[in-house]
Amino acid sequence: MTGRVYLERGHPVTVVIPYCARRAPDITGAWLHFQWPGRPPVAGPRNVAIRRTDGSIVVRPFRGLTRSAPHDSEDG
Repeated sequence: MTGRVYLERGHPVTVVIPYCARRAPDITGAWLHFQWPGRPPVAGPRNVAIRRTDGSIVVRPFRGLTRSAPHDSEDG
């Protein structure tokens, strides 16, 4: 993910520091008879540091960044 180029509102940005996906802590012990209803909790928001074309580095959520579509070749 580091070094990849994504689009932020149509403008290219480069990921400088990716998010760290960690598991949620296991707070249920063998002595505690509890199960999370539905899905268990996950780590918080996935923030990344990005470098914009003007050189500024900003930390923002990864959500909303999109990969640019590969360009179609214009061969006959």
